[in-house]
Amino acid sequence: MNKILQNNILYISVLTLLISTYNSHSTFAQIIDNDQVDPRIKWEQFNLPNHRVIFPQSYRRQASILTHQLDSMRYFANADLSSDPKKIPVILHANHILQNGFVQMGPRKTEFYPLPSGVASNVEWLPNLAQHELRHVAQMDKLTGRLKAPFFEQLAFAMFGIHLPAWYFEGDAVATETRFSTGGRGRMPSWFMPLRANQLSGRSYTFDKNILGSFKHITPSFYLTGYLMNVHLTNQFGYDIRTDMLEEMHGKLFRPFNFYKALRGNTETFNSQRLYRSAIDSIGNIWKSEALGKALMNPITTPSSRYPQNYLLPQYDNGKLFSLFQGPQKVSQIVSISEGKAKHIAYTGQQLMPYFHLNKDLIVWDEVRKNARYGKNTFQVIHVMNWKTGRQKTLKLPDFVYTPALSPNNEKIAVVRVDPAGRSSLLLYDLTTEVTTNTFFLPEGIHIQQPQFHSNGQKIVCIAVSDQGTSIYEFETTNGLYSQILPWGQQTLERPIYAGDDIIYKAHYNAIDNLYRWDRKNNAIYPLTNALYGAFNPTLASADSLIFNEYTPDGHRIVQLPLTNLEKVTPSSIKPVLYDRRDTIAHQPQQSTTIKTATDTALTKPYNTLSSLLNFHSLSISSNNFESLDNFRPGIFWLANDLLNTSQIMLGYEYDTDIRKSIYSADFTYAKYYPKFSLRYENRGQIGQARVNDGSFTQFDWREHVYSANIQIPFSIYRQQIIYSYGINLGTSYLKRYDVNMRLNNFNDEIAFPLNYQAYFNRNMRRSTMDLQPRWGQNFSMTYRHLPFANESLSGNILSLRTGFYFPGIMLNHGLQVRMSFQHKTGTYLFNNDIPVVSGFGYFPSPRVDNTLLLSYRLPIAYPDWTVGPLAYVKRIQARLFSDYQNIQDSGLAPKTFGLGLSADVNFLRYVLPDVNIGVQGIYINDNRASQRVVPVFNLSYTY
Repeated sequence: MNKILQNNILYISVLTLLISTYNSHSTFAQIIDNDQVDPRIKWEQFNLPNHRVIFPQSYRRQASILTHQLDSMRYFANADLSSDPKKIPVILHANHILQNGFVQMGPRKTEFYPLPSGVASNVEWLPNLAQHELRHVAQMDKLTGRLKAPFFEQLAFAMFGIHLPAWYFEGDAVATETRFSTGGRGRMPSWFMPLRANQLSGRSYTFDKNILGSFKHITPSFYLTGYLMNVHLTNQFGYDIRTDMLEEMHGKLFRPFNFYKALRGNTETFNSQRLYRSAIDSIGNIWKSEALGKALMNPITTPSSRYPQNYLLPQYDNGKLFSLFQGPQKVSQIVSISEGKAKHIAYTGQQLMPYFHLNKDLIVWDEVRKNARYGKNTFQVIHVMNWKTGRQKTLKLPDFVYTPALSPNNEKIAVVRVDPAGRSSLLLYDLTTEVTTNTFFLPEGIHIQQPQFHSNGQKIVCIAVSDQGTSIYEFETTNGLYSQILPWGQQTLERPIYAGDDIIYKAHYNAIDNLYRWDRKNNAIYPLTNALYGAFNPTLASADSLIFNEYTPDGHRIVQLPLTNLEKVTPSSIKPVLYDRRDTIAHQPQQSTTIKTATDTALTKPYNTLSSLLNFHSLSISSNNFESLDNFRPGIFWLANDLLNTSQIMLGYEYDTDIRKSIYSADFTYAKYYPKFSLRYENRGQIGQARVNDGSFTQFDWREHVYSANIQIPFSIYRQQIIYSYGINLGTSYLKRYDVNMRLNNFNDEIAFPLNYQAYFNRNMRRSTMDLQPRWGQNFSMTYRHLPFANESLSGNILSLRTGFYFPGIMLNHGLQVRMSFQHKTGTYLFNNDIPVVSGFGYFPSPRVDNTLLLSYRLPIAYPDWTVGPLAYVKRIQARLFSDYQNIQDSGLAPKTFGLGLSADVNFLRYVLPDVNIGVQGIYINDNRASQRVVPVFNLSYTY
């Protein structure tokens, strides 16, 4: 893995939060983003006084519309912070289907993934995302704005992350996106649903648990917890408190516990715990005073579990019930349910949102795929499966497609397409001929979501999203004509379906997500449910009954309900901001006049990726961005990265304290094309031992130049539940020694161009939330090193094969790992080991290692959710039993070493990241020659 390009990133995973609000089930996120884009993409830019917007040529029109809006968004992002942020590059990745955004320091930029999807919302995707991310820019510049390039951008990021807790800066950004729009998550009841369900059911969890999460319970995210705490803070003290706190912190960046002292100093009463408790009590009182719904009857029996489970999108076929199962112990899969038991049908793979559609014997669903080399080029495919025969095929439609729906006769599917320009359309695709037969459009600027056929196949209902809000539209499949069913509003509409000629859909007219029926004949809306927490995903079970999901504190269950006793209601189309009692700024966003119209291209210029090659931004004390503290040496590094993550320059100095020698280095990595190229120069001091005439040893030292070059061709793909990675690595180097402080015989002052080659292939099953390792996996790596160009005194080679296999354990989330490795070495390489060695290897003599067999069994012990004051929060305790064999041909059944390890997954000081694993293991060495038979080892690792 190329670690050089991995930068510290503040990653604002908006999709993660949208999916978690959608139904509070499994999500995915990426923290360190070092992927590249396809080099064939032509990039352009608008370079304006306050913004530099960089985008693919195909996305020019939408980019110009966004650029037209950015000045007003910038104003609102900074209005209550009294700040004037520096210009920042805004990069639009319109070839990336994942709906995310992030702000990064080192180099300074913000990246948006702007394509709309099928994920339900109450407002247009891209403007809401931009408002959220620009608030993060304002926060950073207000707190650490004096720390700038070319030396201090990573320091600014570090200071921001240390001083401002994630719950605060994310909650503040959500409050901003809600306050300055007609939508936002603050107006989505489904976003509040996990916390509301917990509070009203008596599950009032601690502050630490609600911001840091849990394996065994559903908890609200730190986004939601932080939003409520932010709004409660401004409700009590006004919007100015945000400015007052950041200004105080800005002047005291080296003060310990800076945020908590600023919070206490400006409120005189609150620390984070008291603020949390006050906010939770306040919102709890509001919820308890509201008219409550009721738990719905007639739930369908499903397998029981100690942990939360979601049986989503229930659908019938000839009396047989199907659902999309999601839970912490298993990966997402479509199952059939009968007599309280679930049977596996198919794995869905990675999805933007939980989705499948069933009709008769066919099931269709969409799955996210990625370009094997360029991770920021993603797309979706459509799977079609005959669940009776198990036969399955994959359809690759043009551009980006979402949420396929089967026609009543199973001859076609309706699917939403978004083209590279960001325009939405509805496709009718013939499953027999595998061609698109019709393409339907709504007026420009309207995005289509979640289509469904009428039972006669001549109409399709769908959700529409635009700058006016959300609505429901209907297409006629014979001619493409459309009509608007509901007026525009800010409802989070989901999954409209036909019931005869009427339409059933989910909305939140009473501030709770419920199901409603639109009566076509009377143009009236009737409520179908009055759920306690929320009702979703309706499907007709019969002509007079409905099957759907009801949310509970333990996940989504399946409920069946008769379509009778309907009561007419007059829905409210706009819901006020929830729980923010202060007035918003009175005037509406003003459009920038920098670009006169959305189609104006006069200011468009080409963007060359090499233009930011020498973009020096930060000094760092780590050569690997603190990915590992192993072999850490004090030093200083000056970093330059281009804006599209294709190149890095690193100039460095380190001091090796073990031998008291200096190291000077220069690295260059270029990753735009299929091979990743890296060049490195290093000048370093070394020491050695030489035998003198009397047989004793004396120390000598020297310096050396080392030039190295490497080529990597890495690939990774995913196919439903399986993740593949494979590739080839090639490398060589040239070493020249000089300034030897004594005359030596047989001392090689040059090692010319040793070559190394590696080929690898990995196939592993996707892990569930609770899995400690893949349930199934096969991993192979072969490496060969030799010295074809060295002088005669240097010769030899080493060939190694490393394999690793994963197997399921005795119980769910247990796992067995088997690693079998072999090596053959000669000459100069006799004392090198290119394979994993047994535990405690350094405590016994081992002149030669030909092979090793390493067995490891991992299992979770408990999920305690322990809070140790403000110092630590323990999510999981796990154990590991291991037995290691060396040179199997000589050892028989006796392992060389074996032992037991215990570790805990911990978050320290209430930081959401990093996730730390800390543990201890005891190793018993089965060798009489061992200097120590029992060896304790302490482990510390972390991930972002």
